[in-house]
Amino acid sequence: MKTKHKFLAATAAAGLVFTVLFPPPAAVLGHGGEDHGGETKASTGLALADEVLLPKESQFLFEVRTSLANYSTTYSQATLYGTVSAAAGGEGRIVVPQTGRIVSLPAQVGQPVKAGQTLAVIEQTLDATQQIGLSTERANAQAELRAAQQDYARLQSIADIAARKDVVAAELRLRQARQNAAILNGQGQQRRTTIPSPISGTVDVFTLAVGQQVNQGDELFRVINPGKLRVEAQVFAQDLPKITADAQFRVEGLQGQAGAPARVVVFSNTVNPVNQARQLILELDAGTGSAYRAGQAVNVQVLGQSNSGQKELVVPTSAVTDLNGKPVVFVHTQPEHFKIRYVQVGAANGQQTVLQGGGVNENDRVVTAGTYQLKSIYLNQ
Repeated sequence: MKTKHKFLAATAAAGLVFTVLFPPPAAVLGHGGEDHGGETKASTGLALADEVLLPKESQFLFEVRTSLANYSTTYSQATLYGTVSAAAGGEGRIVVPQTGRIVSLPAQVGQPVKAGQTLAVIEQTLDATQQIGLSTERANAQAELRAAQQDYARLQSIADIAARKDVVAAELRLRQARQNAAILNGQGQQRRTTIPSPISGTVDVFTLAVGQQVNQGDELFRVINPGKLRVEAQVFAQDLPKITADAQFRVEGLQGQAGAPARVVVFSNTVNPVNQARQLILELDAGTGSAYRAGQAVNVQVLGQSNSGQKELVVPTSAVTDLNGKPVVFVHTQPEHFKIRYVQVGAANGQQTVLQGGGVNENDRVVTAGTYQLKSIYLNQ
């Protein structure tokens, strides 16, 4: 009997344990001020039907920048294609004046030099024919000198009866013979030539070495002054009316260089027979054009006033992006809201783009940096 009572007590105790560990299921209710339902919002942004919601923290992370849309009468009227080249005094090419051997090479690649500074010293070398010719000329000069000396001495001995004009002619002949003999003797004894820099600038790349043989007319060096550049642009028939007296020009590099203003040097009146274009020569300022290099391809934006005289709505070119094959602009409407506005673009350059239609108004704050991130958030929803 005691054993039965012990079993019932143990069973009751075990049942109590199971009751505590496994309570019956019950509904979970939300407390006041909490929301346990609905969709979870993305931490970096939420794309809606026509806008992107981006928290302030993500805006700082993505470095989002904005600018105001405004009306202007000045905008790009044409884009020309040009090439950067050296202006007057911007490039100096040094060629070999005579065949010889380099005996001294003070210049180094990338070295800044001044006009007149010695770059190399060349010693003239003569082949057998040239040496024979020089020896013959020297012998003839010496023979002429001796004959002139003898003739002058003879006339001096009979100066009292000789004609005055004969004495003067003999004296002139003697001076010329001495000069010629001195020149030929100097050529035989000293045949070294100093090569100076024609301009101030930087020595460009070269592969010369001391002792190297060079020929007359070979190019030795190029000295480049990057502060003196010009742009040669081709103007075709359809763009000729846009090159007016009040037009402004801006050069834009194709390798990420910042745009630089340029001024007209000359607008050629001749037409290239190959492509039927007229040449427009522009000059870059020393400070703003230092990022460009000779031979580089660039775009030249022709900036002018609106033909109608009416202002056009313009935005920074960086604000216009592509969404599903259509141009759009992101407008910052609220602190964390960015509306998508489809637009029709007109004339454009590296700085600004004309909007000919769309939902952008004056003083709307358009996104100029971070458009890629906004577009990615929108497309990934």
